[in-house]
Amino acid sequence: MQLNSNVIPTSAFQRYELMVELGRLEMALDNVRTGPNALQADTLNALESRCARIQEALSRLPA
Repeated sequence: MQLNSNVIPTSAFQRYELMVELGRLEMALDNVRTGPNALQADTLNALESRCARIQEALSRLPA
């Protein structure tokens, strides 16, 4: 099995990637909440669900 040298499988790297994704999701949530579209309930629910899953994953990583 050959290891990919571009992948760093550390919990610090995983935490960083999850935090970046969480930041992106929070910005998207802000845009949906303040946007003019009335059909945003499904999008809002999907983004909030994704945020919750990422926060749960972050809580499981070792400090």
